[in-house]
Amino acid sequence: MTDTLTLPAHIENGLVQLDAPLPSGIISVEVRVRVADASRPRRSLADYVRSLPVGTRTVEDIDQQFREGRADRL
Repeated sequence: MTDTLTLPAHIENGLVQLDAPLPSGIISVEVRVRVADASRPRRSLADYVRSLPVGTRTVEDIDQQFREGRADRL
């Protein structure tokens, strides 16, 4: 069985650029890519958050939940 490693990388100007050096002893490299689904365009996190419905909790409700959570850890 062949051992495999996952190395961080990104695509820059159409080329795969490693974000970390290759470890010693590497004898071959294969690249696996994920293809974006063109029928489902990616949105930014900010766009996603803006699309959520307005919440019903008040600032006081949220603060109380934080206080209770912190009290549980004591």
